[in-house]
Amino acid sequence: MNAVDPTQTPHCILMMMSGSIACEKASGLISRLTELGHAVRVVCTASVFEFVSSDQLLALGAEQVHHDTFDPEAPMAHIDLSRWSDLMILCPATANSINRLAAGLADDMVSTTWIAGFGQNKPMLLVPAMNTLMLNYPATRMSLERMAEWGITVLPTASGSLACGETGEGRMLEVEQIQGAVMRALKTPQPKEPLTILITTGGTREYIDGVRYIGNLSTGRTGALLARHLSEAGHHVHCLSSAHAMTPERVDQVVRFDTFDELAAGLERALVSTQVDLVIQAAAISDFHVSGIDGADASQAHTADRDRKIDSGANMSIHLSPNPKLLSSLRAMSCNPDIRVVGFKLTQTLDLDERLAAVRRQFQDAGVDAVVHNDLNLISDGQHPFVLFDQNPQSAATSGHHCESVGELGERLLEWVASSVQPRDRSA
Repeated sequence: MNAVDPTQTPHCILMMMSGSIACEKASGLISRLTELGHAVRVVCTASVFEFVSSDQLLALGAEQVHHDTFDPEAPMAHIDLSRWSDLMILCPATANSINRLAAGLADDMVSTTWIAGFGQNKPMLLVPAMNTLMLNYPATRMSLERMAEWGITVLPTASGSLACGETGEGRMLEVEQIQGAVMRALKTPQPKEPLTILITTGGTREYIDGVRYIGNLSTGRTGALLARHLSEAGHHVHCLSSAHAMTPERVDQVVRFDTFDELAAGLERALVSTQVDLVIQAAAISDFHVSGIDGADASQAHTADRDRKIDSGANMSIHLSPNPKLLSSLRAMSCNPDIRVVGFKLTQTLDLDERLAAVRRQFQDAGVDAVVHNDLNLISDGQHPFVLFDQNPQSAATSGHHCESVGELGERLLEWVASSVQPRDRSA
């Protein structure tokens, strides 16, 4: 049994539930949170009571249980509860509830309260629970992505036995894992003094001619969501975002780039002119540029030219040359000698030692203060785990902080920023 933690400030937690076989499992979260000293009130859809009763939820420690939008004794409960809460969590979140919230529908107690709570600058968590086929339905995937883009922490699902007797993705996380996510969200540090943070997002393009280019598949989603997360925590966030990437929201400034040279120039301008405390290099930067193009005969040899179009019937050989490593040059560009740098490292290997070796090389070669690592083998539709290394890993024993989503990565970064990054003295 959990005991009240004297170091934990009591919080007001609004637990929202939609009808799922996972309701009974999810209700265990109420007792865990109340045993820690938090106040919990519950908002349900009518279908929840097909699985658990109001009396059961009250017996587990809920102060109140609401389900009727038109309750004559509490006609404004959806507004009052959203303002009362320090954190809102929808657990379990069914495909129906997720898609309705993403569409902005508000015709029951859960949807009206959730929408009323959005924009109040408080943590909002979504805990999906459903069959694999329902999770993979295009509308559900799009709704989960949309909710994450809006700054809502979407917890991943687990893989295992489902209520239908099948095995697959969609199983709700264990209560201990959900409780951990709630605690992390409540403990997200608020900055004593806002930092100036520069984040790069999206992928570069290296042009062959006016209509063709060499690029990558980066959408800029990770960097854009991190930017919003850090901005909402109170920091001053500036973004260098590729021209075709997801637009970062609620940040101080967005400057667009397209090619490697444009990104390099934008970084230098920003770091020379602005007292940046932290730079997060999340952009997917091309390792090569087009240095020459040979045609069918020597007279057709030329360099890449964005003012012309190469004949679609022409034979050609494209020569690539490596681009400089920007990450290792950021400190030299910056007018702040105490700037901190976070790099990203993508690998493709199942060997943990090889992953750690790649992270160690980035610490050593680029001189960064932290590395966000992910591996292509672990990324799938709806699943994008990260590992944040805040020190050079010497072995698997120092394998970093594992994060199952961009939201969790943002929380970990905020913790690291609060403990490791000091704002520059603006009076100097």
